[in-house]
Amino acid sequence: MSALGADPASARTGSPAWVIGFAYVTVFLLLDWVSYIRPFQGLNITPWNPQPALAVALLLGNARWLWLVWLSLLTAEIAVRGVPSEWFVTLAATAALALSYAAIARAMQSRLDRSLALARRRDLIWFTGIVVAGALVSGIVYVCTFAVAGLGPSGSLLEAVVRYWVGDAVGMVVLLPILLVATDPLRRAALSVTMKSWDWWLIALLISALLAVVFGRDDRDHFKFFYLLFLPVVWASARLGLPGAVSAAGLTQVGLIIAVQSAPNPDLTVFELQVLMAAVTMTGLLLGVAVDERERAAAELKGSLRLAAAGQMAAALAHELSQPLTAMNSYADASRLIVAATGMSDEQRLARLADVSGRMADDALRASAVVKRLRDFFRTGSTQLRPVAVTPLLNEVVEMNARRAVALGVRVVCDIDVGTREVSMDTVQIAVVLRNLVANALDAASSGQQSRQVRVRAREHKGMLLVEVQDSGGGVTTARLQSLFEAGPSDKPGGMGVGLSICRAIVEAHGGALWAEPGPGGHFCFTLPIGDSKDPEVLQHAS
Repeated sequence: MSALGADPASARTGSPAWVIGFAYVTVFLLLDWVSYIRPFQGLNITPWNPQPALAVALLLGNARWLWLVWLSLLTAEIAVRGVPSEWFVTLAATAALALSYAAIARAMQSRLDRSLALARRRDLIWFTGIVVAGALVSGIVYVCTFAVAGLGPSGSLLEAVVRYWVGDAVGMVVLLPILLVATDPLRRAALSVTMKSWDWWLIALLISALLAVVFGRDDRDHFKFFYLLFLPVVWASARLGLPGAVSAAGLTQVGLIIAVQSAPNPDLTVFELQVLMAAVTMTGLLLGVAVDERERAAAELKGSLRLAAAGQMAAALAHELSQPLTAMNSYADASRLIVAATGMSDEQRLARLADVSGRMADDALRASAVVKRLRDFFRTGSTQLRPVAVTPLLNEVVEMNARRAVALGVRVVCDIDVGTREVSMDTVQIAVVLRNLVANALDAASSGQQSRQVRVRAREHKGMLLVEVQDSGGGVTTARLQSLFEAGPSDKPGGMGVGLSICRAIVEAHGGALWAEPGPGGHFCFTLPIGDSKDPEVLQHAS
């Protein structure tokens, strides 16, 4: 008993080893008695054997329980099937079965993910293959043991093996996933929640009703209508994942056994029903595992998107704050030069310092507003829309870039034809878009050899505000359009490669579109809805 005291299963449940052993033998004998129906050709082969699933589950917990598995098999032979006439053959057959169950458990331990029961379709494929192969080996060993001793079936040896194979395989396919789920802490919690949900009880009611419909008929062609039971199992799997699949399949199997025992059915019909039960269970398991995989993938994607959004937000803040911080540094240097300058009266010096300090304060406020607006945008996607006059906003952005344009030798031309028209927008966010487009245009135009020019146009087009920023640079090739608005490495020295992707996200959050026209000379356009109108012809450029 000292070896049993170290059983990990008892450590997980907090129960003494002898309690687990006693409970196992009791449940094993009960399952063997319940499933002992329609024994085949004197070998006690039944169409449904759930006991192997219980044995494999016990051995998955601890392989040292092998002796108890063999003892329970031998006890079941005596208590349920009667005292055997050939003790040596019975001892050899039950020992061989116990070893085959241990081999099944060992194969599952080496192939299935131990962190979560049946977590992936790969696990389910291995589970099915091991169960099918293991049940076949068990059937061959059991039948051949009796056949070698001269106690084989009166009919076909192959038929006996197939009947045993199907009975064990169906029993393990139906019951073993339930046991794996029940012994996994995470799966067990999910199963408990599933069993308490209204969805499950509605599905259980539907299964009971369909069982009554299928087996409540006078004819014996029940298997012809068994396909109706696919519906609730598929529903449970799609709605509740693997916990729903195993619980629905288990309830269906219980109802099937009760129906078979309650009504006289030919052995062949019982065999066909069990094959159909295996098909129902596998369908449910496949769908349940796929649903769980999809949910885990969605959760992982959500976490990845959150991290990506955080990274994009950090890059956006660094991108947008670089301009005001650079300007503030320049203003600070200018203040020091003003203070150190000679030949300037105190009044002039104070006036110049007041002007520079005001500009520094404006840039500081602009940086603070950018941080707040971009943070809100990336956190919730929200925009604070209010009517804004378009002309002053465009002029302000152009004026902010005037000194840089002069330094680069680029002429900026404004062509604003909207008058006093107001458009609902988040001023700070749209200003971010305009500054990025104008700054990019200045960089592109400054690289040209002749006619360094940037044109900013704004007009109303089919109920939308259309803003165009054109430059005399090299332009955008058709091949580059596909990835132009995706975050990635920047073509500009020191660039972060997020400006255009942020701009498109902001414009689309306003209900507009941002796109680039290919050809010589850069040509970027974006639209914003005026009122509630959104022109499909204009919006199609966003795709």
